[in-house]
Amino acid sequence: MKSWHLPNRRRLSIVLLLLLIPVCILALWKLASATALGKGDFIGYWSAAYLLHEGHNPYDPAGMMEIQQTLIHSGLDFVVMAWNPPTLFVFMLPLAWLPFTAAKAAWFVINVIILLAAILLLARLYLPPGGRAFLAFCLLGIFFPQVLVAIIMGQVTFLVLLGVVCSMALIRKGQWFWAGASLILTTVKPHMALLVVPYLLFYMAYRRKWQGWLGLLAAVAICITALFLFRPPWLADLIHIFAIAPLHWATPTVGGVLSFLHLTEAMRYMVVLLLPLAWFLARKQSAVSLETAVALLTVITVPATFYGWSYDQSILLIPMAQIIGWLLLPSHPKLRVAVIAAVLVSILINWIQRIINIGEVYYFWIPLFWAGVYGIYLAANKETGSAKSIVEPA
Repeated sequence: MKSWHLPNRRRLSIVLLLLLIPVCILALWKLASATALGKGDFIGYWSAAYLLHEGHNPYDPAGMMEIQQTLIHSGLDFVVMAWNPPTLFVFMLPLAWLPFTAAKAAWFVINVIILLAAILLLARLYLPPGGRAFLAFCLLGIFFPQVLVAIIMGQVTFLVLLGVVCSMALIRKGQWFWAGASLILTTVKPHMALLVVPYLLFYMAYRRKWQGWLGLLAAVAICITALFLFRPPWLADLIHIFAIAPLHWATPTVGGVLSFLHLTEAMRYMVVLLLPLAWFLARKQSAVSLETAVALLTVITVPATFYGWSYDQSILLIPMAQIIGWLLLPSHPKLRVAVIAAVLVSILINWIQRIINIGEVYYFWIPLFWAGVYGIYLAANKETGSAKSIVEPA
């Protein structure tokens, strides 16, 4: 009897899930349509995509202001710019055919789906089988303030997260062409994957998997073709923004903090000095696994990159996934308790900062905290050899 009932239960679960998905999507759509959720930075993204769709310069402040006053009715006395590379506007082009409210709701739903897809892929890459690990990671992701802020602001950081995670998953599946092609998503905010993308390209090159490079080049070619079709002088527009874009933002990075304290501007670019680390880890002789190298380089990049706002720290979900996997190992019970306590306290402090609405630069400690936790666990597991995901499979 049991063998007959189990498949029926599975079928029922699948049917309920299929019914629940469109209900959830509709609920999210209505929520985003009726509220300001997802509006924030999406104002700039949609305005730029709309200008590109109309054949105009997506970096033109006057054009952006006109769009935001006449079509969006933002009510702001300043223009919300999008200083991202033009590949982002290509990805956003389908939304430019929709009115702003509908586009905002659509992006809100898409952003949630992207986040869920990234979490599922991270769970497959880093977590041991079983519901306990997945539940712990989901809770951490949901209650990590940077994730919720990114969704509320209509941010595009999850595209970078998805691009990196998809590339890893596809490499493990042997789908090298698509692993390279998925890296095009990281170009919307290349500074947040400045060490990871070179590492993955080096990783492919050392293993002579040139299909990965071909996949990325094909994706770049498609984006460039779209840009020339909609806006032939797009390259001149891109070059011109370097003359008008602000460069001295006080962001929560090491360089941003030092700039905020008027000590030096040079440290903003310290991450460039770390590029040899990507090459070193990608060598075929390296014993460090793909998953560990990507998590390590991510946790280094976030505090060391040129610019990065607090919501960009949501890409730390990658090293967080590996930390959760390590926490569930039977070794180091005292360290496990200490790390869990420290993580809970850090999230509480993070939420307090959000509630009192302090300046962006004061979130600089968050990537440093996670880098510290990651480094401690990495050292402890390498010492005992208890974490299988550290070592690259033969």
